[in-house]
Amino acid sequence: MHLDTHILRAVAVGLAIVLLYGSRLTKGSVSQAPDGIVFRIKPLFAWSRAIALPAYILFFLYMAATQKQQVPWWMALLLLAAIALGVMQMPGTITLTPTAIKQRFWFQPSKTIQYGEVMAIQAMQGGRMTRVAGDNRVTITHTSNHCAAMEFQQEIERRTGKRIIL
Repeated sequence: MHLDTHILRAVAVGLAIVLLYGSRLTKGSVSQAPDGIVFRIKPLFAWSRAIALPAYILFFLYMAATQKQQVPWWMALLLLAAIALGVMQMPGTITLTPTAIKQRFWFQPSKTIQYGEVMAIQAMQGGRMTRVAGDNRVTITHTSNHCAAMEFQQEIERRTGKRIIL
């Protein structure tokens, strides 16, 4: 069976649009862990990354195998760099412990702000995104790709005693 690249490209673009914008419409749920309340990234967003990255790699390999010309080495390196950048930009899991707010990433150092060190809580994008700034020059951002934005805002206000700046 021969795959038409125009149809394959249209399906890939359509799937990417549905996954990327569909993740914003889901709410997600908060989970309780021994450390505290955990705000993970939304499952649809995580699955879109888990599907999109391998799909990009497979599409690149398919195009490289079917083309008559050899793919330049710098093009393959550029693809790997783009994938690495995409993985590095994944939002970290936020945990509200009894004493601090913590954000853990896969490939970046963790961030921690003690509740007493919180200087400001700022809501953006109509309340879908919340930035917590500490006096230790650390900023933790609850993005629209994290679950339960309203619950996060209510809980961070309660734990810090500070009001959200709109």
